[in-house]
Amino acid sequence: MTDALLEVRNLSVHFPAAPRPVRAVDGASFTIERGETLALVGESGCGKSTIARAIMGLVPATAGDLRFDGAAMPPLGEPGRRALLSRLQMIFQDPDASLNPRLTILSSIAEPIEITEPRLPRKEREERALSLMSDVGLDRTLGGRYPHELSGGQRQRVCIARALAVRPELLVCDEAVSALDVSIQAQILNLLVDLRERFALSYLFITHDLRVVRHVATRVAVMYLGQIVELGPTDALFDAPRHPYTRALLAAVPSLAKAAVPQRARARGDIPSPSNPPIGCRFHTRCPEVFDRCSKEEPSLFELTGERRCRCFLVEAERIGATNLASASGVITAEANRADLGKR
Repeated sequence: MTDALLEVRNLSVHFPAAPRPVRAVDGASFTIERGETLALVGESGCGKSTIARAIMGLVPATAGDLRFDGAAMPPLGEPGRRALLSRLQMIFQDPDASLNPRLTILSSIAEPIEITEPRLPRKEREERALSLMSDVGLDRTLGGRYPHELSGGQRQRVCIARALAVRPELLVCDEAVSALDVSIQAQILNLLVDLRERFALSYLFITHDLRVVRHVATRVAVMYLGQIVELGPTDALFDAPRHPYTRALLAAVPSLAKAAVPQRARARGDIPSPSNPPIGCRFHTRCPEVFDRCSKEEPSLFELTGERRCRCFLVEAERIGATNLASASGVITAEANRADLGKR
């Protein structure tokens, strides 16, 4: 990446617990370039929101390196972190919990401006807040109302306006539309796409709903049990998913036109506990294409083609042109493995 705004390198976040710590994030790495939207997708509990909170400094990182615009991000409370927060903002899932019920809409949007620019006259702060309300599609007459007097979609627009108040370069959207009705989701998604172009924003868009990803994202990172298992351009990943888990996620998206889901696309069983992840590939306990090596060794996130990355021994063997998995794993051939799956 030549113009990375955010770099996440081998990030790990472990939470103390008995009898062993919860490994919420375990060695995640990705970058976000200026002007792009990276979607971080996966089932609930895979570590998506924990990554967002670690980036924002809301939870401490156990290991790894976070860099913004080429410089290391200082932990929350250290010098320089407050200045960084004016360039990096977050939109949370629940607008009700994000807004102070005692502040009017205008005060909620103007508050971060007052914090970051305390010398700015009150009239100018309020005028900027009113301008932001117009930018996100809110009528200025709503400025004197309180959060409970607005609809869910309007409250989320207030949260977006408040995040934009300090003129950030990167917005972290953590399930920003999942609590809204489908029709309102479409409006907010269109708004986010429009704001990205108008304000030259970059997004980390976190969601478990793949239906919205293709509409907003330029690249997609797929997470499973604390690790990124596939990463690549949105169209390429949707049209030709490589990791078995990515195929399982896409196969689970409801569609009226979809034929029966093939056996190879289905994930089996439940997600293991993040406090006791499986040895080897973390997906092997649910993978329909598992073979012996998967339960013994942990695959790395290797370069597939161009911007594509994947964490799978079978895909790696196919990439290097191995016709016999014995040359890569000493077990069975890929053809024999697939033939066996067809008999199940």
